[in-house]
Amino acid sequence: MSHLLTSTQRNPTGTAVISSQGSITWEELEARAHRVAYALRAEELQIGDRWAFLCDNRLEWPELFLGNILAGTKYVPLNWHLTVPELVYLLQNSGASFLIVDQKNEENGRAAATEVGIPTTRIIVVGDTYEAWRDAQPSTEFECSVTGSALLYTGGTTGPSKGVVRADAGAPFSAWLAGVTNWGAFVRMPEEGVCYLATPLYHAFGTGVLQACFGRHHTLIIKERFDVEQFLNDVETYAVTSVPMVPTLMVRLAKCEDSLFTQHDLSSLKWITHTAAPCPPWAKQRLIDLLGPIVVEFYGSSEGTGPVVCTSQEWMDRPGTVGKPAPILKASVVDDNGNDLPAGEIGTLYFLREGGAPEYYGDAAKTNSSRLPDGRFTVGDLGYVDADGFIYLVDRRVDLILSGGSNIYPAEIEGVISQHPAVKDVAVFGIPHAEFGQEVKAAIEVEPGQSVTESELISWCKERLASFKCPKSVDFHEALPREAHGKLKKRYLRDAYWPTA
Repeated sequence: MSHLLTSTQRNPTGTAVISSQGSITWEELEARAHRVAYALRAEELQIGDRWAFLCDNRLEWPELFLGNILAGTKYVPLNWHLTVPELVYLLQNSGASFLIVDQKNEENGRAAATEVGIPTTRIIVVGDTYEAWRDAQPSTEFECSVTGSALLYTGGTTGPSKGVVRADAGAPFSAWLAGVTNWGAFVRMPEEGVCYLATPLYHAFGTGVLQACFGRHHTLIIKERFDVEQFLNDVETYAVTSVPMVPTLMVRLAKCEDSLFTQHDLSSLKWITHTAAPCPPWAKQRLIDLLGPIVVEFYGSSEGTGPVVCTSQEWMDRPGTVGKPAPILKASVVDDNGNDLPAGEIGTLYFLREGGAPEYYGDAAKTNSSRLPDGRFTVGDLGYVDADGFIYLVDRRVDLILSGGSNIYPAEIEGVISQHPAVKDVAVFGIPHAEFGQEVKAAIEVEPGQSVTESELISWCKERLASFKCPKSVDFHEALPREAHGKLKKRYLRDAYWPTA
């Protein structure tokens, strides 16, 4: 049998995946993936058919991902934080007719599946019925003509989640593998190594890095959650080279004492990449100072606005940039009337992508509203492009605060507040103001064991920002509505202050 992955050709008995459930070799991973593909076909799932997966990060993710690729189906990765009604919406919207769920999420998964009419015979439980379901099939080579893909849903930060259908999905397996290998190279992932995956695999960030590991010869260490001290121990134990990390975790690391870093041998680390949300500049600079210029930012989205990549040196040379786009992308900035803006002027970022613009599954109106007549598309981010083609983000259009005729960008204020030692997390947004239209509001999650007052935080801002940017009031929350992959559902905070239509 020919091998799918060059890692299997190189070292079939080498370790492919490590998790709390155990470890498997590259040879075992491929055999399991073929079995999964046959099992999906035995469920009468044909090329392009949708099925759903609700599961924590664990050992079975890579084999299910590869099995879906081989079968040509579309899997719908479900966020394990969602409620039953939210899961029902995703199952209905996607048209998924089959569900794989782990025992931890079984209750919610079964409840949602029942409500949309998925019979119990089409629900497989990881840790219970999954192994028998998979191993009833042969491990012989599954003939793959068209690769499967994920039907990824947007984070729902501005409204209900929408499934994204990319124009570049469905390539032959060899083209898919070349594509994910090239993606990994462009985002500066080392050519081989050990990747520490604690970011949720249901999200596009986790999916992208998982795929790149298959092409860039990385052993995968899959973690359910991120713990700072465990992470530092694991880097030393496993000689970790590569880590995808959301900005909230970078802030958590950056606030650690120097002594916590010096207690461990972290010399194996070659690549920390971050995306999904703005990273406060102070936190990024501190990690560069501690670990060296190994921090690589990439900007992108489920829709395909990336990768736009920025190395540590590029970021220090051009503060604020998220880098340059891949050769398959062309970025431009457009005003509210659809006119292109010159270098340096802020507007809505649009992208022209080889292969075409994405579609929102079952939502022609949203698809059309995201596009210009020439095929460029946007996800609503505001920014500008400099004369050398480097992109700068300032915020999302929906988060822009208009106060007394001034544009105020919450990300800048959040970066300042996040540096306060008592602040664990922060969200800044606009609320109604009778005279100025909007005023700045901050919502704060306080570090355990710390305390801070509203006046102290406002004073902290006034020492570092122009007065018109500073919050006029502060709310304190036990926890902010942030996804595990870093996206903040700011509308849940903001909408409470705005009258409904």
